[in-house]
Amino acid sequence: MTILGVLVTALGTLGLPQALPAEAAGWRPSAPAARYDAESIFQYIDGLGEVYRAYGMTTCLAGRYAGPPGEGDIVVDVFEMPSSAEAFGLFSHSREGEAADVGQGASFGYGTLAFWKGRHFVSVTAEQDDPRAREAVMALGRAVAAALPGGGEVPALVARLPAEGLLPRSVVYLLHPQILNTHVQLGSQNVLGLGPTAPAVLGRYERGGGGGVLVIAEYPGPEAAKAAVLGFAERFQAGGRGAWRSEDGYYASLALPGAGNAVAFVLRAASREMAEALLAEAAAKGGQP
Repeated sequence: MTILGVLVTALGTLGLPQALPAEAAGWRPSAPAARYDAESIFQYIDGLGEVYRAYGMTTCLAGRYAGPPGEGDIVVDVFEMPSSAEAFGLFSHSREGEAADVGQGASFGYGTLAFWKGRHFVSVTAEQDDPRAREAVMALGRAVAAALPGGGEVPALVARLPAEGLLPRSVVYLLHPQILNTHVQLGSQNVLGLGPTAPAVLGRYERGGGGGVLVIAEYPGPEAAKAAVLGFAERFQAGGRGAWRSEDGYYASLALPGAGNAVAFVLRAASREMAEALLAEAAAKGGQP
């Protein structure tokens, strides 16, 4: 029987498989799979539990596989998220290794395969990274991906990032200031007012030997957008219109919200010209800000 033949695809109301593959390249379950919710996840993944909660995880199905003699275990974690936007966001938060053809987007490196599909994020990790384990990791990942239902769309906000100079693997979709601070430090306060109803996308740029970070956030209403503008200006001691040199020696800037509720923020730009160009291009790309 093939791997897919032994994978249960009855998904129930949670959308997660009732069982994980019974075998993959010589690795077999060492215990029944366990389920965790947004509270009990800390019993399983203490250090990273807040990251999964920041993206709104609802359920995690976790399985451990024992390998042939001399090989380490492989751990499979399948997270169900509220929607495909959060699943993509969780995947985008940490991409290590090379792109892989699994699910709707995947990275594979250092013994770990990570991918998203629909409203699910999947991590498959070999505790001992060697060629045989890597083969099993990929087999497990493909089996899980084939069993998960449906597909999903990359959040529309991602398309608002200008293409020129964008480092594709730097793109992060987020809904929590904790995730933003992982990628660009703004301090402990939620300066941009991010949250489940105020998502953002971040991208890093390299142009002409200089870099910069562009963040575009979309707010539920004009008051929230204006509050974010004021908070950002106060944090970086805005000195008037246009870009200004911040205390870290780089340039920061923002675009005042227009008729819509999106705001673009530039951080750590190498020059005033780059900061202002990124804002202008963000406006041209999406009509707002």
